[in-house]
Amino acid sequence: MLIGTIVYSRTGATLDFADRIAQKLRERGHAVELTVLKTDGQVRPPRPKDFRLVNVPDCEKYDAVLIGGPVWGFTAAAPVIACIQSLKGVAGKKLLPFVTMGFPLEAMGGTRAIEAMKQAAQGVGAIVMPGMIVPRLFRRQSRLKDIAAQRISEWFVD
Repeated sequence: MLIGTIVYSRTGATLDFADRIAQKLRERGHAVELTVLKTDGQVRPPRPKDFRLVNVPDCEKYDAVLIGGPVWGFTAAAPVIACIQSLKGVAGKKLLPFVTMGFPLEAMGGTRAIEAMKQAAQGVGAIVMPGMIVPRLFRRQSRLKDIAAQRISEWFVD
């Protein structure tokens, strides 16, 4: 299975999670293409305006798509939502949203972020999978990323 993974990461925490997911998927025999979203200028949380994504991939060639980003202001980062809304080639394909967050509890923005991403994905015709939230829980985010990456990889079976 060819899986496209799209990630927006300002600090590197979400990119690290995306890399771990890609590694676990590759261990299961999948091919993974990782796209790190870029903007035409600096984007500042929580609700940036006037930015443009410069490298949204065409997802036609992928069998499934994962898209992730950080939680900003108790919801998904604006570049992630903008990316989902502009995705081409995802209609009828599985799409899994994932987020990282600085707060320790998923209910402190993670759940709302995943719901916003799911709604945007439904709007472009994707088959939305359960999302994955990795909070910073008592400095164990690294371990939580590994557990979540393993779980995500188990959802993709050829």
